[in-house]
Amino acid sequence: MKRLEIVQIGLGHVGRAVAQIVLEERKRWLEDDGLDVRYRAVSDTSGALVGEELLPRAIRVKEAGGKLRHLATEDPFDLVERVMELEGHLGVEIPEWEGERIGTFATIEDVLRSEPAPDTTRIVVDVAVHGGTFGLDLIGIQNGSYLVLSNKGPLSGSTQQYEQLMRIVPDRLWHEATVGAGMPLISTIGGLVETGDEVLEIQASPSGTLGFVMSAVEGGRSFSEAVKEAVSLHYAEPDPRDDLSGLDVARKAIILARMMGRVIEPGEIPYKSLVPKGLEDVPLEEFMQRLPEADEEFSARLLAVEEHHMLRYLARIPKEGPVTVGLQDTPVESPFGPISGPENVFDIRTRRYSDVTLTIRGPGAGPERTASGVVWDILDIAKTL
Repeated sequence: MKRLEIVQIGLGHVGRAVAQIVLEERKRWLEDDGLDVRYRAVSDTSGALVGEELLPRAIRVKEAGGKLRHLATEDPFDLVERVMELEGHLGVEIPEWEGERIGTFATIEDVLRSEPAPDTTRIVVDVAVHGGTFGLDLIGIQNGSYLVLSNKGPLSGSTQQYEQLMRIVPDRLWHEATVGAGMPLISTIGGLVETGDEVLEIQASPSGTLGFVMSAVEGGRSFSEAVKEAVSLHYAEPDPRDDLSGLDVARKAIILARMMGRVIEPGEIPYKSLVPKGLEDVPLEEFMQRLPEADEEFSARLLAVEEHHMLRYLARIPKEGPVTVGLQDTPVESPFGPISGPENVFDIRTRRYSDVTLTIRGPGAGPERTASGVVWDILDIAKTL
């Protein structure tokens, strides 16, 4: 029997979807594959909940907008009172507690520094929404643990940070979900390189959010309506400026460029923001309220292209030369013309795929899809043990 324990950094939309898949499927993994998967801890910005007894409850609390610290208790007899308080404060019904053990609260740093359970392989799963977890990931892998990422930050920072991470964990890092959500992109590129092929250029439409917004406006929706729907469907971040700014696409371009062997700094990739002027720094609530001000201008901009062309937000990553990120006028018959909804398209030209390029396309946004990529990495690690 193989035993895995997960220490998960982040319990947002993707993090909750990962936990739900693990909880729902692990019985089958145990029966069919002899794989025992358990949670050692989950964390958010308030700290880490150790053990998995309260994990289903923690998911409910996070869905209702709470923090894991709301579940923190060192006294088992305090749990009932705390649950009643949470039910009243957050407006959620939390199932009755059964069993004799409850989760304890700790700092995520202490959990990451601890040793795995005997005869157990630990996987640190970083699904945090924003950056700032690089130091935590370094702590987590010092004891030989594996690292699975959907968080792009650790791989898209400075060259110094990237090389430091790769020196420590070159063969213990999986990151399929950092680009393309659950699509088999990273593994495909890795397989090409490992078999001796050379990636010469990647052209990509790697933002499900921007693809969704643009196709919706082309279909007659307003810009503001499309953005709000992207947020409600969890295609976009809660603050959609994180996606509209183009920074997310630039980070994905850095990750792909580094997989191609390029040494590149984040500042070398300029990107064009689609955030309406004057709304870059206003509070989120005001931003959402004032979005309709940009409807007419955005629609005109998107549709002001020559006949049989579409405007797309693309990244071009050559083996040599500048990496470009921004709006491009694209022929309808190109791989990027018929993009619909949150679809991602990656057009890969290699030494072996030069006459006809290798194209990978599919939905590239949504918590469940991204979570599928994360869980696949966990299962892939188990196969190597």
